Amino acid sequence: MSAGDALVANAEVMTPEHVFRGWVRARGGHITALGTGAAPRPCDGERVIDAGGLVVAPGFLDIHVHGAAGRDMMDGRESVDAVAAFLITCGCTGFLPTTVTAPWAETVRAVDAFADACAHPPAGARPLGLHLEGPFLNPARRGMQPAEHMRAPNAADAAALLSSGRGWVRTVTLAPELPGALALVSVLGARGVMVAMGHSDASYAEAVDAVAAGVRRATHCFNAMTPLHHRQPGLVGAALDLDALCVEAIADGVHVHPTALRLLWRVKGWRRVALVSDAMAGAGAPEGAYRFGGQDVVVRGGEARLADGTLAGSVLTMDAAVRVMIAAGVPPREAVGMATLAPAEAAGLSGTGRLVPGYAADLVALDGGWRVAWTMVGGRLAWRA
Repeated sequence: MSAGDALVANAEVMTPEHVFRGWVRARGGHITALGTGAAPRPCDGERVIDAGGLVVAPGFLDIHVHGAAGRDMMDGRESVDAVAAFLITCGCTGFLPTTVTAPWAETVRAVDAFADACAHPPAGARPLGLHLEGPFLNPARRGMQPAEHMRAPNAADAAALLSSGRGWVRTVTLAPELPGALALVSVLGARGVMVAMGHSDASYAEAVDAVAAGVRRATHCFNAMTPLHHRQPGLVGAALDLDALCVEAIADGVHVHPTALRLLWRVKGWRRVALVSDAMAGAGAPEGAYRFGGQDVVVRGGEARLADGTLAGSVLTMDAAVRVMIAAGVPPREAVGMATLAPAEAAGLSGTGRLVPGYAADLVALDGGWRVAWTMVGGRLAWRA
């Protein structure tokens, strides 16, 4: 037996479809079986973990995160490793390191460091690919992203970033209304890259055209995009209306009001809403001043803002996002699904996000308050409260 062989017994097993008292078995880092009732006899050398009635679910997946624990991942590989070590304590077993619009050379270096982390994973949560948020964004919907470093969508710049990413780029967020954007969507799609639209001033019609070209996700829905109006539905209207679109949601109660989060879930269904943190360095760190996107950000009262009051990422964690959705009225099984299977599908990640044989044995145990008790990665206990 390897260190990745385990039998989790006496668990309230939570799959996307069911919740049942039972057990989960892992061998070689992957789930091999699960069932109801008492666990089978352990194999020789197999580690038995008594869950004590805790909810055991797939590990959370954060497909849009910039930093945490005082570290900005754009700073390089050591910062990526530090963020991975923090995310595991929040039940997150996999994540996509995400860029922010920055000077070109800095962006290329960051993409290279992210790819290195994916190829040689650190301890903690595993980097599963890269999310490039920019530089092909619309300055009119810049949010906190520095407009001076944004670029017009073009195949040459995209090819350079994909080359630095060495096959690990999973998602590119762009503004589809910009000249050249739809052509770039086709180029990226042919390379197997999931394209999302965000930081965009697109009209409803332009968003429809983007979906026809291959866009399949809306980045942090409601934020940094054209709002919903009864005569001009905008990008938010398209995100709500078009079944082909999955939407990200920053469920911190700050970026999006809990009522809007509940409406989003009711309209789209849990499987089309991927919870994300959009976390910056202040997540899991003391209040105070930080740098993000080359700008000064102050974290205070659970919010991260520029000097002018603009929200600058979040201090959210994935376990807290699940709790916010549950408090908003979403059934726990579906709220957990929005942090596991929904982001896996939204980012095109295979073999993770659900408890079925053959999938990665990445698990999180949650107590009655939906707080993380322990986290498992590849069948190995990675963290315990």
